[in-house]
Amino acid sequence: MECNEQIIDKLSKIELFSDFSEKTGKNMNLLAKVCNLLEPENFSKGDVIIKEGEIGDSLFILYEGTVQVRRNTPGNEQFAVVNLNAAQNVFFGEVALIDRDSRSASVVALENCRTLCLDGNKFQLLCSEEVELGYKVMYKIARRIAASLRRSNKDLLTLYEALLDEVHGE
Repeated sequence: MECNEQIIDKLSKIELFSDFSEKTGKNMNLLAKVCNLLEPENFSKGDVIIKEGEIGDSLFILYEGTVQVRRNTPGNEQFAVVNLNAAQNVFFGEVALIDRDSRSASVVALENCRTLCLDGNKFQLLCSEEVELGYKVMYKIARRIAASLRRSNKDLLTLYEALLDEVHGE
């Protein structure tokens, strides 16, 4: 992909790369290296960008368009979690940068979309060369995972308390 100032600017606004948003030569060089790894992918309205349960190996940055994040219920019915648009500087699939595991949600294009795809293996190789980049991005991912775990634990406790109330007839 041809790296340009617009894409580097978009990268600097993405949470994972926000530590490099100050326009110094070093930061612009690091973002340009990430930019050179990006592959544009176009999706039509209704296309599934990420499918829950499939093994993921790439991060997606929403460059143009709107998507909906969906989860499956235990009965295998989908429900909408949130709608996201490119102006929000969103990305999804970040765990694939550190671990090839099954996707935790589906992402569906609500309109024609363009994403910038970052392959996890290529990114890990870059992080081996650019340790500061790797450390800071992995730290951001770890913080996101920790926050998600805290929310999940809180939700489980709420469900457990509701179940106890129901069992005890309160």
